[in-house]
Amino acid sequence: MAIKDPLPPPDEGAEPIDAPAEEDRSITGQIDGLVQDVRKLAEAELEYYRVKLSVNMQATKTILILFSVAIIVGVTGAVALILGILLILSHYWGPVAATGLLTGSALLVTTVLMNMAIKRARKLPLDENSE
Repeated sequence: MAIKDPLPPPDEGAEPIDAPAEEDRSITGQIDGLVQDVRKLAEAELEYYRVKLSVNMQATKTILILFSVAIIVGVTGAVALILGILLILSHYWGPVAATGLLTGSALLVTTVLMNMAIKRARKLPLDENSE
């Protein structure tokens, strides 16, 4: 069993802990104080979430800008690749056949990817009740 230190003697000028102060004796005064504390807490919470949202919005804008630039550069690179392949193939098969080959292969890849997306979309559980 641990030995506890005895409590220090109370100050002679201090009022007892369980005795209410004179201005806090009424219940309406206590409720008013509680309401003011709740208002201050609510205002502090609102300000906190405003700042947090502002910081998140700035970060989200930066991410979206970077993502947009990456998509633009990626599409530009894909177009440059297609044009390069078109130029190379036009030397061997002529411009019409090379264009047809590239267009056909692009449409084939698009069709395969769309079919894959449609099959996966049909498997999605959209109705919450059907498990």
